[in-house]
Amino acid sequence: MSELTSAFALSVLGSSALMTDFMGDQVPLPDGVRDVLPVEAAELSALETSLMGVFSSFGYREVRTPLIEFSDVVDRGQDQGIGRAYRMFDDQGRVLVLRPDLTIPIARLIATRMADEPGPVRVSYAARAVRPPSAGTGQGAERRQVGIELAGAGGAEDDAEVIAALAAALQAAGLEQPQVAIGSVALVDAVLDAVDADQDARDALWGALQGRSMVAWANETRRVRRARGRLGALLAQLPNLRGGGELLTRIAKIAPAAAAECARLLHTLDLVAAYGAPAPMIDLGVVRDWNYYSGVVIEAYAPGASAPVAVGGRYDALGARFGRPRPAVGVAVTLDLLHHAVGVPEGHEPRGVLVVGGSDTRVTAAAMLRATGIPVVGVLAAYAGPEEFARTQGLRYVARPMKSGWKVVDVTDGVATRIASLEEGPWI
Repeated sequence: MSELTSAFALSVLGSSALMTDFMGDQVPLPDGVRDVLPVEAAELSALETSLMGVFSSFGYREVRTPLIEFSDVVDRGQDQGIGRAYRMFDDQGRVLVLRPDLTIPIARLIATRMADEPGPVRVSYAARAVRPPSAGTGQGAERRQVGIELAGAGGAEDDAEVIAALAAALQAAGLEQPQVAIGSVALVDAVLDAVDADQDARDALWGALQGRSMVAWANETRRVRRARGRLGALLAQLPNLRGGGELLTRIAKIAPAAAAECARLLHTLDLVAAYGAPAPMIDLGVVRDWNYYSGVVIEAYAPGASAPVAVGGRYDALGARFGRPRPAVGVAVTLDLLHHAVGVPEGHEPRGVLVVGGSDTRVTAAAMLRATGIPVVGVLAAYAGPEEFARTQGLRYVARPMKSGWKVVDVTDGVATRIASLEEGPWI
């Protein structure tokens, strides 16, 4: 991670605490949000562009949904409503909500505005979701995400495409070996079918799983009457099971009711391998907080990230809640977490020029450089400390006019060179 971005590691998931530490209570921010300064903003934009470029190569087209939606519409996405959210009233007294999730608005858009489009429908997005942070978690209220959704396709090949696209996007962003794990809501449900768990037991077990409470899971499994022998042992250990295809084969033998979902996941693994993507790990503890997921669930991890850098899965019933049934699967990358893991995106090193003495007297040369995409900034000849100023502005070079030509200093390593004109500098 570069020196310019090292400060970001201290605040990527912070709230207003840092600002109030530096500035007292004079200019506070709400809990869970933070300002993003120029260097970090540019690096986040570069990551976003890289991810969207890879998703575009798989045929995903960008869409945008509004930040504000009607609360009752978004509440359709969850059985008991969306829960924590920032809500407000419009001038007609209707309840509005800042979108706490991006999959639900995309599902609404596909089911309504794209209802007549022949499927499968492939869309991508780069947007923010906003949700009040849970007390004591240190989570941010804003999540900058780049994601894809594939609707109208319900096969293992579609799950594999989304997983492969995610892996390719993470590799392009700088993660050489993305660590992807997949679980399955359908597989867990099939094992619960095998032990004949009633609805109360299912609700309690899913609550324990989503709450990541293995103690609660163990307690609830003891109350399931048919959870005995090998089947009972499988149920007790289910959230802790991790492995590859051999794990799925073993589960299918112990719980024949889960055989079909195990076969589907095995097929998914084979298809992901055909893409040349790293093999996902099977992790049956992978679950999502949103209960619209119905099949495969996806997480991706990166060294140094405090949470999965990408999450997603299959949600075949969500479109029907907005009037257009369509199976669907998708995944979203959280930019802040990915940036924390990879630092400066490859190819995004500082490259601009600070011209000492002002670019006003070098208008033609400065215009030529800007036309090639190189930033040019000018300062007065008497400006003190131009090298430090260049570093803070994300500029790589300082150019000083000499009696004959220019002296150029690379602020990343301090190396100085001489050139005859700005048109032939090391930035070309």
